[in-house]
Amino acid sequence: MFKKIALAAALVATASFATWDKFPVLEQGKGQAAVGINDLMQDKGNQLSLGAKGRFTVIQNLEVGLAIPYVIFTHWDGEDQKADGLADIGLMVRYQFMPTMNAFLDIALPTCNEDLCGEDGPVGFHFGAQYSQNFGMVNFGSELGLAIETKGDDKTTPPWTLNLGAEGDFAINPMLTPYVGLDLAMLLGKYTYDGENGGDSHTGELGIEPYLGLGIAFNPMITLDLCAQFTFGKDYLKVTTYRDEMVTSLAATLFINF
Repeated sequence: MFKKIALAAALVATASFATWDKFPVLEQGKGQAAVGINDLMQDKGNQLSLGAKGRFTVIQNLEVGLAIPYVIFTHWDGEDQKADGLADIGLMVRYQFMPTMNAFLDIALPTCNEDLCGEDGPVGFHFGAQYSQNFGMVNFGSELGLAIETKGDDKTTPPWTLNLGAEGDFAINPMLTPYVGLDLAMLLGKYTYDGENGGDSHTGELGIEPYLGLGIAFNPMITLDLCAQFTFGKDYLKVTTYRDEMVTSLAATLFINF
């Protein structure tokens, strides 16, 4: 059972600490809702999840958001691992302090189902800054962040994660916007148990996550986003998912502007 829970929690973790996007916040009084499906695959493991999220700019330059993920199933070699249910709910805040710069904070609440993540219950924090700029038909966005977790019920704290990412969106026409991006995630430090160091340092172990996608705007209100992401880095993956094979993520998300 421990291996089943470990695999499920690890796959869920690969989708954690994702800001809404790398671009400016919405205008004051504007909002966006999204519902999507995500299929995560690694080696013989497969996890299908649904997600609902929303964001709204409450005052000029200040955007708040909420993300609710739900895992439908976790399979290993075609067999159901009985690891499903609500994952960690995310709270998101972004503040645009310059026309091209945002500061952000994401908080992952310990709401993950016990069958899915065990009894750990840590709180996760992801914070940093974003820079974006429009270059004609190319909209460029970037991010630098740091993700940390508190120790949960098992008193174990994982290494910190430093992330750096960049994305280019290409405005081909009003309906179609293909995009490509690259995220780098580097581990910092060791696992600790009850405040004491445990094992070797993982500092410098790097995850490389290229992705590509397509936004299809049916009208100013509704957009369908299709995205494929791949995570490489054997040493990094051994720590974050307990296996060193590439992780593939395929997602389809419907966005509704209001």
